[in-house]
Amino acid sequence: MSNIFNRKVRFSFLLVAIIAFVIQNSTGDIHVARAADNVINAKDFGVKANSNSSQSKEIQNALKYFYDRGMEGTVYFPKGTYLVDESIRLYAGVSLNGDGMGKTIFKKTGSKSQYVVGDPILRNNSDRLDVKLSNLTIDADRANREARGESQVGGIIMEMAASHFTLDHVEICDTTIGALLRRTRDSEITNSRFDRNNGHAIATGHESFPAGEFRNVKITNNQITNSGGGSGINLSRATYTTVTGNQIINKTHQSDGYAGIRIPNNGANNTVNNNVIENYPRGIFVLTGATGNNVYGNTVKNASLQGLLVQSDGNTFTDNEFIQTNSSLTPEAVIRLADANNNKVIGNEMTTYSGFSNIGIRVTDSNSNEIKDNITDTRGKSVSIEGGRNNVNTGNRNR
Repeated sequence: MSNIFNRKVRFSFLLVAIIAFVIQNSTGDIHVARAADNVINAKDFGVKANSNSSQSKEIQNALKYFYDRGMEGTVYFPKGTYLVDESIRLYAGVSLNGDGMGKTIFKKTGSKSQYVVGDPILRNNSDRLDVKLSNLTIDADRANREARGESQVGGIIMEMAASHFTLDHVEICDTTIGALLRRTRDSEITNSRFDRNNGHAIATGHESFPAGEFRNVKITNNQITNSGGGSGINLSRATYTTVTGNQIINKTHQSDGYAGIRIPNNGANNTVNNNVIENYPRGIFVLTGATGNNVYGNTVKNASLQGLLVQSDGNTFTDNEFIQTNSSLTPEAVIRLADANNNKVIGNEMTTYSGFSNIGIRVTDSNSNEIKDNITDTRGKSVSIEGGRNNVNTGNRNR
C-alpha cells in the first residue's frame, strides 16, 4: 500500500512540474508544437482582427517568432482588418499569408507618416530576404485620411538592398505610391492588384542609387487600375527586369504627363511585352539615358499625348499595337521620337478613329533610327522625319 501511495505522490509532483513548464513557456515551446509545419497563426500572439486599436506591435511580435529562432516560416493572418499605425517591418525568412485579397486587410491608422509596410530586417549582413506576401490587402486609406487632414502614405517601401522578395495575390489600394522598391533584385511581383494609387503603382530605383540596384525582377500578370497620377509601372534605374502580361487601365484620363509604363534614369536591358495600357497620357515613355530596352507586343489604347514617346538611344520597339478610338483625344503623334538615336521602330500597327489626321510616326532631331514596316492610320502624314540624319524610313504604309 505504501508503495502505491509513494508512486501516486511522485506522479502528482511530476504532473505539477509539467504543467508549470508549459505555463512558463506559453509563448515559446507551445508554439513550436503548433508550428510543426512552419506556419503559425498571428492570433496566437495577441493579434486581433477588426479591433479599433493598432495591431502594429502584436504583428511584429508574431513576425519575430521564426526570426528569433533562426528559422524560416509563415505567419498566417485570418480574414479581418488589422489596423497599423507604424510600418510593418518584414523579417528575413518570414512570410505572410492571408485568406485572400479583400479578406485579410492591413489598414493604415494613426497620425504617423509611415508606409503600411516598411524596410525589412535582414540577417547577418545579407541582402537575401526570402519573404513572400500573399493573399492579402494593403490599404493606406488615402482618400479618408486626406478628407480628415491627415498625412497620406504609400503601401510598401523598401529602400535598402533586398533580394528574393515575392508579392503574389496582394492588393495594394488607396495609396500615394503603391510599392516603392528602391534596390530590390531577384524578386517577383505577380498576380497582384494596384487600385486607386495617387502616384506610381510600382516604382523602382532612385537618383541617389546607380542603375542596376533594382534588377532582375519579374513584374507579371498584375492589374493596375484607377490611377490618380503617376505611372502604372515606373522603371527608374531598373535593369534586366521583365514586365509582361500586365493590365494597366484607367477608366478616365489623368491630367499629368506620365505613362502606363515609363523607363527613366538609365533603365537598361529591360523587356516590356504583352501588356495592355489604356487611358494614360502616354502609353509607353522611354526617357533620356534608357538603353537596350526591348518593347514588343504591347497594346496601347487611347493615349492623349503619344502612344509611344522615345527620348533615348539604342532601344527596340516591335509589333506593338496602338488604338485610338476616342475622338476627343488628339495626340500630336501616335509614335514620337525626339532627340533619340539608334532605335529600331519596326512592325508596329495603328488603328484610329475615322477622321484622325495627326501624324502617325514623328521623328525630330534624331539620328540613325530604323523606321520600318509600320502600319499607320491617319488622314495626315504617315511618317514625318524632321531634322537629324541617317534615319531609315522604309516599308511603312498607311491604311
